[in-house]
Amino acid sequence: MKKKCDKLLGILCYALGILAALYVGGYLMLIKPIHVIIIAFGNDMLTLPLLLKSIIKIAFSTTFAGLVWCIGYIGYNFLREMKTLTGRL
Repeated sequence: MKKKCDKLLGILCYALGILAALYVGGYLMLIKPIHVIIIAFGNDMLTLPLLLKSIIKIAFSTTFAGLVWCIGYIGYNFLREMKTLTGRL
């Protein structure tokens, strides 16, 4: 039962890492800044600081998404290792 629970928690951690990476890297740091640029340009309110801030977010969106995904993957591997370690003891 403990092994199944650890495996389920590992898969859940991995899935949450993927979903969080898609949300943070994909939506918050990629789609939302593009939307802000389009809206600001349409309303003639686009400023250089807003544009630079959005460009930086867009440039680092994939890097940050990868970081968030790696955290979920590390959690998955940690729980998988705990399963094999507890199985050996």
